[in-house]
Amino acid sequence: MIKNIKNPLSGIKVNLGTDQPLHIYAKKGIQDIEVLNILWLYRCDDQEEGDPSPAPYIHVTNWKWNPHPRAEEIQYRRRETGDKLSTKIIGDTRIGILEFDILCGSRDKNRCIISDVVHNKLYIPIADEHGNYLIENKLYSEYQMVDKLLYPSGKDAFTIKSLLPVVIQYEPSTEVSIDGYVVEAMIGMVKIFTTMEPILACFMHIPSPLVYLGVHPILQFCDHVIQSEKDRYEYFQPIEGREIYIKAYRKGLEKFRFVRSIVVMAMSLIRKYSPEDINQLRNPSWWIYQLSYYDSIIEHRGACYEMHVARMLDTISANVLPIHEIDKYTMIALLRYVLQTDFENVNIYSYENKRLRLNEVISTIVTADVSSKLKRMFRYGKLLKMTDQQPCVKFRPEMILKSLYKTGTVHPTDFSNDLDYPQQLRWTKKGQLVA
Repeated sequence: MIKNIKNPLSGIKVNLGTDQPLHIYAKKGIQDIEVLNILWLYRCDDQEEGDPSPAPYIHVTNWKWNPHPRAEEIQYRRRETGDKLSTKIIGDTRIGILEFDILCGSRDKNRCIISDVVHNKLYIPIADEHGNYLIENKLYSEYQMVDKLLYPSGKDAFTIKSLLPVVIQYEPSTEVSIDGYVVEAMIGMVKIFTTMEPILACFMHIPSPLVYLGVHPILQFCDHVIQSEKDRYEYFQPIEGREIYIKAYRKGLEKFRFVRSIVVMAMSLIRKYSPEDINQLRNPSWWIYQLSYYDSIIEHRGACYEMHVARMLDTISANVLPIHEIDKYTMIALLRYVLQTDFENVNIYSYENKRLRLNEVISTIVTADVSSKLKRMFRYGKLLKMTDQQPCVKFRPEMILKSLYKTGTVHPTDFSNDLDYPQQLRWTKKGQLVA
């Protein structure tokens, strides 16, 4: 009977993706620390016209990967207690060494930029042909199945897979033009820091956000109503008595859901931040300042916001997202893709929307540490001093080795035979709902 049973799934083949060596993922994760260089796009109040921006910078270079280090190349921990000297040696471990230099620059006490070169090395576990890591006499191995693009995270909400989960939530909204034309659409909200902001806020630092979003000239910001065009255009006034209007081509409103969504988001955003006139509305610098997370710091507040938005999408996640390259080149490109795409028909239970990862999951230890370092530097912005920057560009060599089991990324293979392993599997109703 067993011999003649036919498996109905035998003809189904699903590409679950490929895994790169761990040191490749670690390198990409460390390289993302260079997002700090976005500070060069912003001027300081004390900067003279034509002078180069006195902003801190970071460049990672001189990469060297050694998959077969000698024993004496691996750092031991030495501890002195009185007259005694104890040395702890790393146990039986299969690792390589990834070395790199970080060229950093920031202010000294005289507000002048000084530079330094910090040498780093990381111990990188190396998997065998079965995907097992050997760390201090223990074998570690665990593949993780994840969604390729997104997963639902509540009613009218989903989360895009990235280093910092990109939480998108939709809220219904209705707006009425000055002539009574009603527009009903969904406001797309994205989580910035700890608050939900209209997705459109992430585009306002661009000189022409409506052009970048591809809705100009269907939608335009203007400061007056042209009576001769009212047979073809609708005018929306976010703040009563203020000469700020959103001019919308009526046929475009009727045809494109995306255009209607931009209208209701723009109305909500303008009301929230209340620009005084059309010039403030069109001024990227004004928006960068208004959207800042740090209220008490003036010199660099907008740059902190932009760095956080840029950091939400890391290089590793961008490489594996199954969308066109132009839609994941930057975080705002990904948000534009989100606004233009309907995700209602995505089947999260299909294996076609899943992928396996092992080395990539372990590399999140590196990317999480990089994010923590960037967060500490973000709060200083252009005022970052060398004494504060140097600790942020130094990586602990044993960072991955010490964090593997503690973070729950991988687990030791402590089962003795194939019958023991299924007993450790867990199933929850919540897991079934969110896949």
